[in-house]
Amino acid sequence: MPLAISSEDILVVTPVDQPAPSTVRRYFALAAVTALYFFLMAGSFNALGVVLPAMVADMKLSWSDAGFGFTLLGLACGLTSPLPAMAIRRFGIVATLVAAGVLLALGFALLASASSKLQYDLGTLLIGCAFTIGGTVPGTYVVANLFEESSRPMGIYFGVGGLGSIAGPLFYLGVNNVFHAWRPFWWLCALTTGLCGVAAALVVRGIPFGHAHDDTIRTAGWPARAALSVPAFWVIVASYTGCLAISTTLHGFSVQHFTEHGLSSAHAAEIMSLVALFAAAGSFFAGEVGRIMGARVLTVAATGAMTLAAVDLLLPQSSLTLCVFVLTMGLGVGLSYVASAMLLLEYFGTRQNLELYATMCLISTAAAFGPWFGGAIHDNIGSFRAIFMAFGALGLVLTVAVTFLRRPRLRDEA
Repeated sequence: MPLAISSEDILVVTPVDQPAPSTVRRYFALAAVTALYFFLMAGSFNALGVVLPAMVADMKLSWSDAGFGFTLLGLACGLTSPLPAMAIRRFGIVATLVAAGVLLALGFALLASASSKLQYDLGTLLIGCAFTIGGTVPGTYVVANLFEESSRPMGIYFGVGGLGSIAGPLFYLGVNNVFHAWRPFWWLCALTTGLCGVAAALVVRGIPFGHAHDDTIRTAGWPARAALSVPAFWVIVASYTGCLAISTTLHGFSVQHFTEHGLSSAHAAEIMSLVALFAAAGSFFAGEVGRIMGARVLTVAATGAMTLAAVDLLLPQSSLTLCVFVLTMGLGVGLSYVASAMLLLEYFGTRQNLELYATMCLISTAAAFGPWFGGAIHDNIGSFRAIFMAFGALGLVLTVAVTFLRRPRLRDEA
């Protein structure tokens, strides 16, 4: 398989009257957007799953209510997916990152001050919007535009950013040990994410972004309309959506599932932090492995691992099954983010990757219904096993589909 991105696929240029950014400046920009992604991840899905039991008890919510908030978080991430692409094209990357920082601060502040289901829902809704506006869409845009060989920087972005999922639950445990309350954690999230959004905007300010496509690149790069007309694009989208649905639901309910089967809440939080550690490691290695084996192999590995993670939760809980869950869930999450972004670039080029990536994120909104269904099932039958079984079957189908996926050719669609 070819490299995910090569110098033949992308040519980074700048306007004549502006000098090209130096290597140091490029990595400084990479560090800035990665830091924003790190703190965004630290306060979102993984951390919310750990804090949620305390919030449910304190605010007297049902698990269906709690799951609906998780669903709103995912829905907002998906439904606002076109916004960062439009904002970047119209207002620029700087304004987009500032908006993300402001929305993150407001969303976390709402969670910190929540005393009702409405405030909880509004907080998760705003955080979901900000997750999209300040997360992977602008992040991958910056990486793809600044680096000719972007597989490694892409791995750094997702890998280091993914470490936030490790830091978030552990940070909450530390804050809770000091204050014996969950609200201070959300206030600290509001402060750090707001500052990081503004800081990232200041760092990338003045860097010119843009591609110059010659005839070869026009041939290799797909127009969005042509990409949307081939089955390969929809298989990639389905794989990403399936992995996201499994990841979101398991992050939301794994802590509760583990505690219902004998683990302490602290031990369950540590398990989820280990998951995040393996996810970060998976993202780091995905960039390098993808250069050798291709993004399709990574995607097969990601969907297969997520399938095993869901099935593992159906087995009797033991040290072995917990280890298998940490390994498969962690690697599945870490590989899926990088693999999907790389597979889009590998199959369809950089010509309209911003729009294609945003479209994939929009369609993946369907994944947000997983926690809602899972919470409703738990309220009715007292267990999450049915939703885990359904996701295991879904993951198996997607793994087989990606295994037989082949790279489409643009000339066949002309």
